[in-house]
Amino acid sequence: EMVANIPENLKIMMKGFLSNRPYIEGAWMNKHDGKYYLQYACPATQYNIYADGVYVSDKPLGPYQLAKNNPFSYKPGGFIPGAGHGSTMEDGTGSLWHTSTMSISLNHNYERRVGLWSAGFDADGELFCNQRYGDWPMAVEDFREDPWRNPEWMLLSYGKEMTASSFEEGKEPEKAAEENVQTWWRAATAQSGEWLQMDLGKVMDVHAVQINFADDKIEIECPGKMHGCGTGSIRYIEERSLVTRWMLEGSVDGENYFMIEDKSDVETNLPHDLIVREDGTQVRYLKLTVLAVPYDQPAAISGLRVFGISDGEKPVAPTFTVERLDDLDMKVAITSDDADAVGYNILWGHAEDKLYHSYMIFGKKEQKIGALVKGIDYFVRVDAFNENGITEGEVVAL
Repeated sequence: EMVANIPENLKIMMKGFLSNRPYIEGAWMNKHDGKYYLQYACPATQYNIYADGVYVSDKPLGPYQLAKNNPFSYKPGGFIPGAGHGSTMEDGTGSLWHTSTMSISLNHNYERRVGLWSAGFDADGELFCNQRYGDWPMAVEDFREDPWRNPEWMLLSYGKEMTASSFEEGKEPEKAAEENVQTWWRAATAQSGEWLQMDLGKVMDVHAVQINFADDKIEIECPGKMHGCGTGSIRYIEERSLVTRWMLEGSVDGENYFMIEDKSDVETNLPHDLIVREDGTQVRYLKLTVLAVPYDQPAAISGLRVFGISDGEKPVAPTFTVERLDDLDMKVAITSDDADAVGYNILWGHAEDKLYHSYMIFGKKEQKIGALVKGIDYFVRVDAFNENGITEGEVVAL
């Protein structure tokens, strides 16, 4: 009786979900040197392991073979994770880029953002995507010269001392400096002028600041008509022009401030705004004053992220152990103890010179990774980074 009452369009969809017939989502095709690269999305957009895989064939209709370099788009760590349901495109200069959706998935499973990363084909025709520092600012020209080039500016904001005009319990100002898009500072009121301040600890050469606003269960009446679709989901589509306004000030002493960026009169709504100073700005304190956000909600910042260069020493090359747990899983444990390391990047691939996969971690030294392909041998490297640069580790056979 329950099945009989289901609309016909939903019956078709449910039969597809519940059958044993395989299917793929997010299909995308690229042709390179006479070969066809069929890309597809792995399931579960709401998780950090959302990824894209690729099959290769000499013919557009197959048969296709699973590429060794899978999943070729995979970003489970860092500030914002996920890299699935994407497309690989060529720009006007011939450079390749891969774009995929990234996960926040707190207000809704489909609460996502779009990432863009350098991609390409290596000398053996393998499709790759560089996501090692995939949510850090990088110059497009640098990737065109070398798709595996490391970022010029390091992360300066992780774990720094934070203060604010007010905050809600559980959403303290420190949340805006822990490199996690799923946690944030939220002001205790929706008044214009609530502020958030970061102390870098010393004067640093700052080149970029990314201000990430969060949506924290917007508490308003729906301002318009809700629209449904064949899957039973309903949504409101906002067609009005809303604004996000703020001011970012800097100081070297915490008393005298200068304006870094003034967006108090803009007509834009940019939830992940990036301010770039190519020549750098000498600053220790950064103060963000939020003036207006959509729907007049309390200010919420998931990441006040600062990039530049400090004047200290790079971290030491990390030592580590790696164990293959089964066909699909491995565990990496960093054994070196370096207080100067801000974080680590675990790299792996099926050849020593093809470490195309990466997993960035903060605040821990052990990570289980479930993204191996059965029957393929791997090589692993762990790099350490801090505010002064990146130090590569040794490659180890798994």
